[in-house]
Amino acid sequence: MAGRRRLLFAGDVNADLVLSGLEAPPALDREVFCSGCRAALGGSTALAAAAYARLGGEADICGLLGEDDYGRLARDELSRAGVGIGLLGMEGGERSGLTVNLVRGATRTQVTFRGSLAAFDGGGAFPRLGDYAHLHVSGAYGMPRFLPRVAELFRAAREAGASVSLDTQWDPSEEWEGAEEWLPLLDYLFVNEDEALSIARRLGGAARGAAEAACFLSSLTACPIVKLGPEGALAGGRAIAPFPVEVLDPTGAGDTFAAAFLLASVAEGRPLAEAASFACAAGALACTYLGGASDELDAGRVRALAR
Repeated sequence: MAGRRRLLFAGDVNADLVLSGLEAPPALDREVFCSGCRAALGGSTALAAAAYARLGGEADICGLLGEDDYGRLARDELSRAGVGIGLLGMEGGERSGLTVNLVRGATRTQVTFRGSLAAFDGGGAFPRLGDYAHLHVSGAYGMPRFLPRVAELFRAAREAGASVSLDTQWDPSEEWEGAEEWLPLLDYLFVNEDEALSIARRLGGAARGAAEAACFLSSLTACPIVKLGPEGALAGGRAIAPFPVEVLDPTGAGDTFAAAFLLASVAEGRPLAEAASFACAAGALACTYLGGASDELDAGRVRALAR
């Protein structure tokens, strides 16, 4: 890994349509009004890569978009954030993935059209793994052609001398296909509380809360990190304190958390608890602006919040 600085983010890249300030929760066969509407960068992998670059890290992304307005929006936003897009495919025969985010206070409802997400298989990442210090994968459960290749990609990254991390995101089936094979290959696992509990129970753990789930997962993978939103995080068996903020939109907060942790831990070599605290501050800051990616995110503002 000597001499390598860049991180590779591989997985879901799409556009988000953010409808914010809902006057009431979404209701069946009822019209609900909102106060805000904007199209923005979406996808867990894309948001993490953009956050990593905005915080000062060097990052490339491997994903697939359609050659359409939403695809060009996502590509241009990644480039503007400072992310290298040489491994980002643009496919004329595909429509870009699109997620509609319905945001009301600190809660959100998401509906995703897979489009190009369903066509991505991760093949473009393999020849370049030797160029990177670290590989981060996210969103595999929404990409049926990528999911069967994730273990192969992790093994190839490790053989190339890179460390690896995974943000599972939610598996709607709760079968967590591949997780048992992936976990021993990881340096870092990022999950929220619901994901941690579901994975632990699927793999035979009797977890009744986030701490028990984290303990069980630590027997299967090197470093599980459980994101607890306004409650902070669990990392290395320790509770990491939160940084309370007024929440405008939680979209992308978990992805920003992962990016900030990787910057502090992989790129800067900070101790685990310090990196997790920096990540909590970054995730909190991400809740104070609309959408999952914004120029309002920078390392100086995160450090100021942490202080």
